[in-house]
Amino acid sequence: MFWLLLGILYSFGYVTVGWLLRDQPIVLGWFRAAALVVPPMTGALVIVRRRHTWSGCQWLFWATIALGLAMSAIGLSGWAADELMFARDTWLAWPAVFALFGAVAPLFALLAQPHRGAREPLAATTAIDIAGLAVVTGFLYSFFVTTPDAGAGGAMSAQLKLVSELQQLLVVVAMFAATIVARQTPWRQTYRRLSLGALVGFATLTLSNIEIAPGLYRSGFVYDFTWILPFAFFPWAAASAPSSDASLADESQDEELSRPRPWVIFTAVALLPFLDFGLRHLIPDEASKSFRDLSTAVTLISVLPLLVARIAAERAELQQASSTMKLMAEVLEQARELIVVMTPEGRCRHANTAFCKAVGRSREELATLSPAELLAHETVTRDEIQTMARVGGGWRGTVMRTRKDGTAFPVSASIAPIVDAHGRPTHIVSVEQDITEERRLKEQLIHSERLSAVGQLVAGVAHEINNPLQAVMGFSELLINAETRPDVRADLEQIRADASRAAKIVHGLLLFARRETLERSVADLNDVARSTLALRSFDYRTRTITVLQEYSVDVPLVVANREQVQQIIVNLLLNAEHAVRSTGAAGTISIRTGQHDGGAFLEIADDGPGVPAGAAGRVFEPFFTTKPVGEGTGLGLSVSLGIAEAHGGSLVLVPSDRGARFRLTLPAASLAHAGASDDPIPAGARAD
Repeated sequence: MFWLLLGILYSFGYVTVGWLLRDQPIVLGWFRAAALVVPPMTGALVIVRRRHTWSGCQWLFWATIALGLAMSAIGLSGWAADELMFARDTWLAWPAVFALFGAVAPLFALLAQPHRGAREPLAATTAIDIAGLAVVTGFLYSFFVTTPDAGAGGAMSAQLKLVSELQQLLVVVAMFAATIVARQTPWRQTYRRLSLGALVGFATLTLSNIEIAPGLYRSGFVYDFTWILPFAFFPWAAASAPSSDASLADESQDEELSRPRPWVIFTAVALLPFLDFGLRHLIPDEASKSFRDLSTAVTLISVLPLLVARIAAERAELQQASSTMKLMAEVLEQARELIVVMTPEGRCRHANTAFCKAVGRSREELATLSPAELLAHETVTRDEIQTMARVGGGWRGTVMRTRKDGTAFPVSASIAPIVDAHGRPTHIVSVEQDITEERRLKEQLIHSERLSAVGQLVAGVAHEINNPLQAVMGFSELLINAETRPDVRADLEQIRADASRAAKIVHGLLLFARRETLERSVADLNDVARSTLALRSFDYRTRTITVLQEYSVDVPLVVANREQVQQIIVNLLLNAEHAVRSTGAAGTISIRTGQHDGGAFLEIADDGPGVPAGAAGRVFEPFFTTKPVGEGTGLGLSVSLGIAEAHGGSLVLVPSDRGARFRLTLPAASLAHAGASDDPIPAGARAD
């Protein structure tokens, strides 16, 4: 509002000084020449001062207006010079071209559409369009000022006044239309102020043109409001116009989809011959024919380079867009996520390399498959995809994808539609991640937690059973020693045997659940295996079981608790013995030691029926056994695994053509010492 008030005060001051100097024409002329330049140049200076706050098309908008203000200042100075130097009071002369250019500049500036954002990539092509319009407009104006004898009241003057009126009316309409279009943007107030300025300019211009016809117009008086008051609206609008901040720049990126086409400059070039032909018949003037020919030639020469520049700029933008698209395509191809683009019907439109590798199919194969052929279970059906595409929503969840070999794997999918400018879905994008490993780790964690809970339960139950069981064994021992009757003694011995068996089960449970510190020392795995096998040699001879022993001389020493390692070997030997006896024929048990990856290993194999395929993954679970009821506790292998892992080693079931083969691996003494900590390693600890 400050600038508007200043413009009003300046206008009244100008009129007052002009009235006081009415009897001094020379002084009045110089005063008018200086005073009329101030209003347009003030607006231009305000724009120049704020030039760093705008960018892209927003800066182009204000630059075009500033150029128009400078042209207006030149035109006003030219009129003043004509009065001072040549004593001409007509406005139909070369300054009129500059003044008309200044008046129409806001209309050209609207091509930049600053309310849609900075849109820096479009600034160059829009500037060329504005330049093309300016050249053609100058060509049009030249026809009205080339007649040497055109007077203020002649037909030429009337036509030029009509052009100026129509031009200013067009500016008013365009500015008010821009205000309506930008009513939801921060530029609404800027457009509104420029619209008011254009309206005031139209009113003052109309008043001046009306007074020119009867010869009442006089410079340095109230009629000069035409050249003063309207210019006050430009600094008012520019001083408070929105800046090209980062948020508006980000929002403007969507406008790349609606980039202007070169219709403006192509239309200008196409209209030049028709304008030339029509104006020559409308304003015939043989005296200035050569000048008009020159004007037409200069205009064509000026517009054609602009046309070439416009095409080059458009090509550069297309190349930049193409490089951006290639970059985005490369990003999609290099992404680890599985990305597939589908039609609204669910058919594959494009898939990145990761997706193709995951499903084992090429893009050509994927394009021929239906949605159901890529899903093991239709977690998202075709109807659901179409519904989601229609409403424009998204979907997140787990989908089972199918590979080419028929196997399936789970993926975590995030599905969203791509919509066009009218909100209609054109494609559906699914970004997926293979969660097979995550599921395995989750199941392993659940299994570990279950084993931990079982261990706590077993420890409590074993302690509760152990106390009364010891009493049963103690009293049965006393009764056996005191009993002389054979039949009663046999019953008591049976009680003692069953109690002993129960005590062994309880002992195994405690070993599975207990965490106790045991001493470890350097041991020879060959020696431990021989001494342990000696405990079972008699049973093997009586049961026609052949034992094959193969001890390597390169087996490194290990750091272990000898008794616990013996317990592992005994459990493996008992399992092998049971497997051989289950065949009902003579069998063989093999024991082999050796060196592997710097550690020592021991393998115990048998030629029994082997482990069933469905049970191979569960043999180390607590209480799982393949033996008949009453012949196994299901704790031997789980306890052995816990001991092996507590020693930093492993116990695995090795695939074998016949029977079962278990391999115990322990780290060498040097490796064990290097990885040992100051804290003792708990016995029976599990590494789940």
